[in-house]
Parts: sequence; structure tokens; C-alpha cells
Amino acid sequence: MDGMHRRLVKALETKNIFDRERKEVETRAIAIILYHMGLSLRDCEEVLSSREQVSHEAIRQWYHRSAGLFSLETCERDALAIDETKVRIDGEWRIVWAAIDVERWDILAVWITKGRSSLEAYSFIKHALRKCTNEPTVYVDKGPWYKPALERRGIPWKHETFGPRNPIEQWFGILKHRIKRFYVRWPHNAGRDTTQQWLAAFVTLYNLRRCLT
Repeated sequence: MDGMHRRLVKALETKNIFDRERKEVETRAIAIILYHMGLSLRDCEEVLSSREQVSHEAIRQWYHRSAGLFSLETCERDALAIDETKVRIDGEWRIVWAAIDVERWDILAVWITKGRSSLEAYSFIKHALRKCTNEPTVYVDKGPWYKPALERRGIPWKHETFGPRNPIEQWFGILKHRIKRFYVRWPHNAGRDTTQQWLAAFVTLYNLRRCLT
């Protein structure tokens, strides 16, 4: 965790993503990490009160903006696993799509959509492939939306239940474990755009933490 903290502090110091510098960089880094690891916004506020007075709303904003601190490299990748799951956002079911590099465990993309069809699948696959300089093999389950999308994209793909798809299944487990820590709404003031921002930050910090272990 110390390595993650150092990288985060350095990024906050070198990248101008905050308009105002009223709070210490160390405070922001600690707040982002604590919230990412599962503390509530108000618990983070209480923990940080011994260092500096910060509001839970400020911590929420810091976390969302951390998505712009690190970018995943675009490179050659052997295989991706793509999957989707249902989540409840502001009382309505939505679909969260995710793509992972099977060997590196990088999360390449995450999206929220209202529906689950070959059109959404095609758009998401196209988006995920932007992090690849080649055309990797894509592993999917037997959801009927994948076959027409992948055939239209014209890349190698396979139906798999286990094996190469284990990384994406495990990542969704990590995501759902984090979501369960929210009492009512995920995230605070949940809506599609807010949730997409939260997911982008979660993925950014997940990738950072993973590459340091």
C-alpha cells in the first residue's frame, strides 16, 4: 500500500487536476486510498480530521477526479475476457460491461448501459480494443449479444465458461464486494453519469494497485 500511496502523491503533485490547492496533497492521497479500500465518505472525513478538516463531499470529488491521474498503456495483448452484470442504480437495473487482459489482469474498459444487446456489446468491444495494438482473442460467455457483435468486428473469439474467463469473474467479485459497502445508493447521489465516473476512478486505482503487487 505504501507504493500506491507514493505513486498517488507524485501524480497529484505533477498533474494539475485540481483547480484549488487548499488541502495538502498527502491528505488527498490518503482520502482517495481510504475510500477506495471501502471506508465510507463520512468515515474518511472522521479519520482525516486529525490531519486536516475536509468534507465528505470534497473526498467524493477527489475520488472521482482520480480517474484522470493514470492512463493504461496501449499495447499488444494476447487475450481479453469480456463480461457484463446487472447492478441497481438509483432504483433501476443497469448493465455494467467490463473487459480485462487475461494475462496482465488490466481492466481495459468499463461501461454502463441501459440495455444488453448486440449493439451495446459491439460498441463496448470496439471501445475496449482501443487499448490493444493488435486483435487479441476475446473470451465471452454464451450471452446471445456477443456472437453477432464479435462476428461484425471480425476478431478471433471463443465461448468459455471457466478458464480464461476467470479473471473477469474475479474482478466482478471485487467490484460487487465494494458495492455492498454502500448502504442505500451506489454511489452517493447515484445516476448513470455519477456511477460511470465512480467506476472509472475505481478501475484506475484498481489497475494502479494491481501493477504494484
